[in-house]
Amino acid sequence: MNDRQLTINKIAQEIITLEEGLAWFDSSDSEARLEIMRSLDLCIHQSHPNREDIERGIQLSGLKETYSPCVLIRKKHINEARAKVLAMPELDQRRAFILFVSVFGVADKRRRETQCKDGCEHEWHNIVGL
Repeated sequence: MNDRQLTINKIAQEIITLEEGLAWFDSSDSEARLEIMRSLDLCIHQSHPNREDIERGIQLSGLKETYSPCVLIRKKHINEARAKVLAMPELDQRRAFILFVSVFGVADKRRRETQCKDGCEHEWHNIVGL
């Protein structure tokens, strides 16, 4: 797990606040923000969000449901939506970051509480103290 993935997982697991995560994202240059979004996209892919995770993620994100990233992730298949969100203009990147972190956090928490409830070897599930 690289530093970007570690930070993303800490935000999703609320070890780092969303505000701190946004400060990190906002202070990054456009190339770094794109790499952050690609890493976050991979995290979402690996967490296998279901429809309930997506709906809960939208709700918890605090974003308006009419924002483009929210509409896409709700209306399209998750893989198609992820690709379209990654291709959005810079204006929507911040919203997409918030949404992706929220959806990832919900899906990953569900997996930690079900598939990994008795412990696991997933490095990203054992980051407390890193």
